[in-house]
Order: sequence, then C-alpha cells, then structure tokens
Amino acid sequence: MKGMDGSAASTWRAVFDKHHSALIDELASRLDSELHAAVSAVTDAERENAARQIESARRSTAEALNQTLRRMRLAPSEAAILQLLADATAAWADKLVVLSFENNQARSVGSRNLNGTGFSFETDKAGAIRSVLDSHDPMVALASPAEISPSLADAFAEPDNDSPKAYLFPVLVRQKVVAMLIAVGAVVPAPLELLSEAAGMKLELLTAPPPLAPLRNPELVQIAAPSVPPSATSERRLWEELSPDDQKLHLQAQRVARVRVAELRLYNAEELRKGTFEGDIYGALREGIDAARTAFLQSFLSKSPTMVDYLHLEILRSLAHDDDRLLGKEYPGPMV
Repeated sequence: MKGMDGSAASTWRAVFDKHHSALIDELASRLDSELHAAVSAVTDAERENAARQIESARRSTAEALNQTLRRMRLAPSEAAILQLLADATAAWADKLVVLSFENNQARSVGSRNLNGTGFSFETDKAGAIRSVLDSHDPMVALASPAEISPSLADAFAEPDNDSPKAYLFPVLVRQKVVAMLIAVGAVVPAPLELLSEAAGMKLELLTAPPPLAPLRNPELVQIAAPSVPPSATSERRLWEELSPDDQKLHLQAQRVARVRVAELRLYNAEELRKGTFEGDIYGALREGIDAARTAFLQSFLSKSPTMVDYLHLEILRSLAHDDDRLLGKEYPGPMV
C-alpha cells in the first residue's frame, strides 16, 4: 500500500481516467439491456389492457364533448349557453369563470370552485383580458390582479401556488368578443377552446339578423345555375310572386347556408384565422367551400330558376365580414 504522500490516489485517478470512456459505454450498455428486459417482461395482456384503457378514455372524452355540443345546440338563450359553458367543462378545468362584456365592463355569468361569486369590474384594469378582447385569440397569463383584475385574482388564489396560470378563451360572435372563459388549475386547453368557439357559433345563430329577404328588388335579375335550362335564366321574381313551394325552398336554402358556413368556422378556426390574415380565405378553406358549393348547387340552385346563391352571401358576410378581398383571388364568386 502506498504511503500518505498521495501516490495511491494519483495512481487510482490515472487508472479511472484511462478507462473512463469504457466505463461509460459499459454502463450505458447495461442500462439499455435492463430497459429492454423490463419492456419485454410486460405481458401481452398488460399491453392490451393499457391500450383498452387509452381507447376508453378517448371515447369518454369524445362522448362528453358530443353531449355538451348537443346540449349547446338546444340551448334557448345566451344565458343558458354561457351557464352551460361554465357547468359542462368540469372535466377539463378545476376552477373557472365565464364573463360577459358590455361597455368596457366585465360581469360573471357562471363560475365553479371560486372564492366568491358575482364578479364585476372594468376591463381596463385587467391587462390579459383586455389583450384577448383586442386580439380575439386565446391567451395564457398569470392569474394576478394586474392581468385578470384584483377580484378574480383573489377568487382564483391558491394557498400552495403564489402565481397560478390563467387560461383565457374568447367567445366570439361576428368577430366581437362577447364573453370569455377563464380557467385556472389543472386545465386541458383544447376542449375548452373548442367549447368556447362552439358557444360563439350558437350565440351567433341566436343573434342572427332576420333571413335575407330574397328578390325584394324588382330590378334584380336572377340567372339560373348551370344545370338549369337556359330558357329559365332570365326570370324575375318578387318574393310575393314566388309560389309557396319556392318560398319554402328559399328559406330552407338560407338555413342550410348559415349552418354550412357556421360549420366551416367551427371546425377550421385556425385555417380561417390564417386565411383572413393572408387575404386568402378560399385558399385556406378550399376543400370545405368547394364541397359546400357543390352540395348547394345540387340541392337548391338546380331546383329553381329563382334561387339566390345564399351560400356565397353567407360566406361573404360570416367569413369575410363583407370584404370580398379577403376571400382571395382564386375564389370563384357567386354561382348565379
């Protein structure tokens, strides 16, 4: 054995340094072998059971979303829709509040698991809320007095978390934020964003203006769709001159157009935002718009020479906000 002059330690360090790389390689190899052994030890039955549990969770989530969407479609009023938005999201957020807005004032219309109720405050005193009102986009911010107002910050306060995150989801109606869902805690953002958008679509249908009055202008000439015989292409009709069956067909066409465009907005929200920003909504939603145009042509335009392209009018109004430049240069325009 070496003396106390440190020569033994020096010798050990030299040996360690010499074999360092080999030791690391061996350790990695052993860990890799142990990992493979552990994986192979899992029985086929256990793997199948795990797969079944994952699939069951998927189905459960999908069914919960479908049930909420069905209830939302049947909701009769704005208050019922926003209350449903607060109540039906328990599976995806521990704590939340739904706010409505009017004249720069925020007012709570539904909440869950908060410290207090009946919140009301000026939006200018809540930076994150103000940002979502301006941008129309979801946001993640600190649940602090400066970001979500002092009253909401106190309501969301958690003893073991000094700075919890707040997830803010706007409810849009005709490109205006009329309500907002704010959630804190164990939050699953995707379902909350989906349901917030669905609530906006339902509110838009409830607050839609009266159906477009077809052919009120006696100077309006209706040109038939390509599949209508040429002899019928120059007929003029006032609404009162239409037969009851034609009036019924026009009203049905208006409803179908609104629903189809609402579906395009609901299921392609991100693509629509991109298309609007780039001034090419048609390019972003080409497949859906083309499918809707084909169906509308077959179901309505080909059935009556007096038919109006309500689908085009709804696309222009609801998707492009009456600015046809946003539809893009390749948009084919009205079908009649």
